[in-house]
Amino acid sequence: MKAAIIYNPRSGKKAAHRIVGIAERLGPELGADLQLLQVEGPGHGTQLARNAVAAGAQRVISVGGDGTNNAVARGLVGTPVPLGIVAMGSGNGYARSIGLPLDPERALRHALTAEARRMDACYLNDELFLGNAGIGFDARVAHRFDKSKSRGMLGYARIVAMEILSAKPMRVVLKANRETSEHHVLMLVFCNTREFGNGADISPGSRPDDGVAELRVVRKPSFFPLLKALFDVYTHRADSNPNLLGITSTEAQVWQEGTWAHLDGEPMELGHDLRFRLAPKCLWVVG
Repeated sequence: MKAAIIYNPRSGKKAAHRIVGIAERLGPELGADLQLLQVEGPGHGTQLARNAVAAGAQRVISVGGDGTNNAVARGLVGTPVPLGIVAMGSGNGYARSIGLPLDPERALRHALTAEARRMDACYLNDELFLGNAGIGFDARVAHRFDKSKSRGMLGYARIVAMEILSAKPMRVVLKANRETSEHHVLMLVFCNTREFGNGADISPGSRPDDGVAELRVVRKPSFFPLLKALFDVYTHRADSNPNLLGITSTEAQVWQEGTWAHLDGEPMELGHDLRFRLAPKCLWVVG
């Protein structure tokens, strides 16, 4: 097998470079021709993936976090070349959601030898995401985390703790399933998979191969109900919380007071008017 391994040295706690030694051991054992490619900056992972497909790679392996997976997937959507994933990011929500091994060596072996299956992907204003995207609080956290020097779970949790008590509800107008509704939200999350990362299940029923997505309208309650909502998210009971409303759909239009969004944890300024759509079975993923 000929495979390209695209790794992001900035992901997580900057440990993704460990994949080089692992690949050097596993390649000869599995009889695989492995090409190691390092991401140098924004958008580079997409171009590396496209180049790998053009060069005849039979699989393209993303090594990093959800943002790295997103970039690599953009170069593979609509092709027959599967995306393999070695999760070495801060949250690893997509890998956790589809049940991939989190140990790097096991994950690379799995990515090179397991079967691939077709997965859905989603778009927000024609920008692709694999797991989830959001506006409001989580977009602001993603924007701040992107500029932070502190990586990993603790760095992310520190920003969440600093931001959440002072976060003001944001007005959104949502049109989905031929109904228009107005909400004041902490955040609105578009879910193709269940998890933000690190065990935070914002949408326990979301699956990336079922042809639908879930929109999670998250209100901001007072202090103790807010703690209960966080507890429910981390104990897989978000569906039972009255402050987390779920809407199942394949497309939606949204107006937001703000302009920022995140896509698989990567912040992006998309403006006030947003278009969401799900693209079924458009990406092969080693699952």
